[in-house]
Amino acid sequence: MSDESFMGQVLDALPSQVLELRRKKFHTFNFGPNHNVWFVTDGLMMSVRSAEDGRFKGTSLFGVNSILGLSGFYGLDKDVTCFTLSQTVLRGISTRLLSNLLKENARLCYEMMLYSSRLFSRVMDELETSTLRTLEEQIASFENNLRQMDLPADFSVTETCVAMAIGAHPVSVSRARKRLKDSGNKPSQR
Repeated sequence: MSDESFMGQVLDALPSQVLELRRKKFHTFNFGPNHNVWFVTDGLMMSVRSAEDGRFKGTSLFGVNSILGLSGFYGLDKDVTCFTLSQTVLRGISTRLLSNLLKENARLCYEMMLYSSRLFSRVMDELETSTLRTLEEQIASFENNLRQMDLPADFSVTETCVAMAIGAHPVSVSRARKRLKDSGNKPSQR
């Protein structure tokens, strides 16, 4: 079953609320057993963490058919800040209702396990990229991730956005891109 089909079945089975988010804005969500799990039905957003120096570091991209708030399934209350890279539409379902549905429906529970496993693998790959690769390689990896997504029509990425995504300063990103252009080389995609 595709992620789209899985999420469609969940959204058809349970009541949800719709949340429309404007492009290039920060939004903070509360996740936990008494909050919602959010399904991205349109758009693109990036979860971010703030550093002590005030900069943001992107932690993951969430496009159509992505789920935010899985920490609520294991009882953890958590606030997560996201930055919308385009107009984004979310549908929120109570964590408790979704948990009950997954307990009752083995097929949907299996699909959630597959989704979570793919998410975990992607997060581990992104962690490796952010800790072991050069700035140029991190930029190329982020841009490659974007190329693999079905991007919304109103999506645009600035150097500031790239810098936020990889946790670098915009000037450093600009310099790294210039070095790449001047050398005529592209970084390796390990």
